[in-house]
Amino acid sequence: MIRINLIRGKRKKRRELNVGFAFLLVPLVVLLGTLYFHTTVTGRIKSLETGIQQANADVERLKKEIGEVEKFKARKAELQKKVDIISNLQKNRIGPVRHFEALSSAIPEKCWIDKLEIKGDRVSVSGVALNNNTVANFMTALAQTGRFRDVALGSADQAAVSNTKLVKYTLTFQAVN
Repeated sequence: MIRINLIRGKRKKRRELNVGFAFLLVPLVVLLGTLYFHTTVTGRIKSLETGIQQANADVERLKKEIGEVEKFKARKAELQKKVDIISNLQKNRIGPVRHFEALSSAIPEKCWIDKLEIKGDRVSVSGVALNNNTVANFMTALAQTGRFRDVALGSADQAAVSNTKLVKYTLTFQAVN
């Protein structure tokens, strides 16, 4: 026999969506999300502001160091200029000494120098000698020193000095370094 149960049995109850609870839950989730976003963004802003302040402090410190470096560079340039001047003076000091040494060794007896001019490597000598042969010997001796070249006689005139007949001469030549 077949049995049919016409009585309703226990059914599972359908749960209804509680709308009131959803109205509370959605704003709470939105509020928590906003609060989380706000705290993260605020934290990033504070860390960036701290970084900016630290960078500005570093910039100020580096400006001071740059100023000191510029002072050192200026001081170094000034000292280098002084060293260059001193070395140039040292180099130029030796040149005239060599010229005078060669000139004094080449000058013969009875020949005197009144005036000596050195302009670069060009030298002019004027003076008095006993006769023309003494001037010629002086010119030859100058050329033989190896320190002077292109020895040329500018003039050789007779002059009376203290009732003695002497020769006034002018020589020009180039100094060899």
